[in-house]
Amino acid sequence: MNGGPGLFEIEARYCIDTNVLVSFLSESDAEYYGADIFPDHWALIERLVTSGEMVAPRQIEHELTGHAKKHGKIGPWLRRNDHMFRDLGTTDELRLAKAIVNKYDAYGRNVNYLGDLEVMVLAGSRGLTVVSMEVGLQQAGQRRPKIPNVCADFGIACLSVSGVLRAEKQPSK
Repeated sequence: MNGGPGLFEIEARYCIDTNVLVSFLSESDAEYYGADIFPDHWALIERLVTSGEMVAPRQIEHELTGHAKKHGKIGPWLRRNDHMFRDLGTTDELRLAKAIVNKYDAYGRNVNYLGDLEVMVLAGSRGLTVVSMEVGLQQAGQRRPKIPNVCADFGIACLSVSGVLRAEKQPSK
């Protein structure tokens, strides 16, 4: 499957944050991962995206478009994978977004948090697992919320890149 809609479309399982894709696609020493250094890891992410098992809200596409100006691989990757981005607007999604913003008002005050909010809303309303490089804080506050903390607070599954790699690891033969 090339990622386009199909008669027997594979169900999405993961909702990915911008920071994971930027880390792999920027291939910079300032990032944790680079597709050139971790090709097997990147191949797994690409397979999940291509198959439709890994999606993202439309805001992530917008954020990545901004990063494409600095990192040449992001633009072409976005064009090849535009099928992965989902629009939000269902009643369940709006209800969850409102609940998160009511508890963590930073998501309503700062446009820089919009992608994070949409990732959690898409995942939470559709039963997906968030994939983010953000690390939860023991004393996370409402002014600068972290995705893992908010996900835990709202019962949304959340994994790091390593967590996804472990979950997807094929048994040895």
